[in-house]
Amino acid sequence: MTVRRELPLAPRPEDDELLSSWQGRVACRYDLIHDDLSRWLGVLRDDRCVRFTERDFAPSAEMVQAWAAACRLSEKRMRALALSSRSRSRSWYVWGEGRVAGAFRRPVCLACLDDDAAAGRDHHIRRTWALVETVVCSRHHRVLDEACPHCLDSSGFRFVVHEAAARLACIRCGRIARTMPQERRGGSADLFAAVSTLVAAGIEDQSAVRDRMLHVARLLWKPPRPRTGRRTPFVADVVPDLRLTPTAQAGVDPGEPLATAPIGWRMVTLLGVAALLDLGNSSMRGRLALTLDQLVAWTEEPRPRPKERPVPMASSCAKTPGRSDADYLALARSILASEEWRAVQGQDPRTQRRILNTLSNKALARRPEADAPAPSAVRLAAKRGAAQGPAHSDTRAA
Repeated sequence: MTVRRELPLAPRPEDDELLSSWQGRVACRYDLIHDDLSRWLGVLRDDRCVRFTERDFAPSAEMVQAWAAACRLSEKRMRALALSSRSRSRSWYVWGEGRVAGAFRRPVCLACLDDDAAAGRDHHIRRTWALVETVVCSRHHRVLDEACPHCLDSSGFRFVVHEAAARLACIRCGRIARTMPQERRGGSADLFAAVSTLVAAGIEDQSAVRDRMLHVARLLWKPPRPRTGRRTPFVADVVPDLRLTPTAQAGVDPGEPLATAPIGWRMVTLLGVAALLDLGNSSMRGRLALTLDQLVAWTEEPRPRPKERPVPMASSCAKTPGRSDADYLALARSILASEEWRAVQGQDPRTQRRILNTLSNKALARRPEADAPAPSAVRLAAKRGAAQGPAHSDTRAA
């Protein structure tokens, strides 16, 4: 029998909030993380950590029922928080799974978090921040932050209770995430915002553009074929002036680069996708060191060529057409009656087969009388003269 548990305090989810963000805000009130609270509710029965698919994209029916009952929330509203209720696949969301249990390794807008604190609200992670094309906050026009503004560590953030409210704090230093005074602003926000708009339009397109975009992103992160002598993925050539090199520390899954790449490499990948597919005529001539055809040729395995049917070799019989069954019978009898064949009777079988093959080839090489060239008048006279030679000599002698 399943025991239904209820929590005495459970804040309501915000309209634009991720499901895992709401669960983290609820759990921090009890000095727990969302996975620990799920175990207390009886929907996690082991020590594993819930991943992005189970947490944000498509939570199980058991998870939805337990959390909705514990927080006195309708199951319909909780299912609406799941990202699978929208038209996108999981490849078009940033998974944001931290290296530490309960951590959110997801870019956030620090200015939006400051607005939450100024309004007396909890910090909460927006659903739009989970979109792969969102690298700039549409409200504050600033690039999202993935590292702690205090210690610059990128291990992620975790919800804690600070001044009676839920706040995102750095996993490493524990300080609250907020904008820093006199912080240096990047000058590429407008460029990234424009590229994000182009990519978003391509993703929302119902044609094959969406699949091509994901295919190109995977090609950019796929290692070249060994025969090229190159090991660095082509994504390093998208912005050659930066002289960036992807490293193992980036933790990027080549099969899902947009969902797993850090925000810096995700920006570079989106720039490459937009330029290679020329989204909105956004080709950057002189900036890219490669073309889409080169990318395909250097990374994709060549397609196997269709097997060509062998051309049958012309046989010796084809060179001597026109023989009848009677001709072949006469050839066989002449071979068996020849002196060469009678001379090897009683000898080793291999010798007999060798002589028989030689005699057969010679017989077949001779053209039949029907195919022989027509004799000229000189040849016929010479042939008749040879046949009547003795008679003429006797006549002259007489």
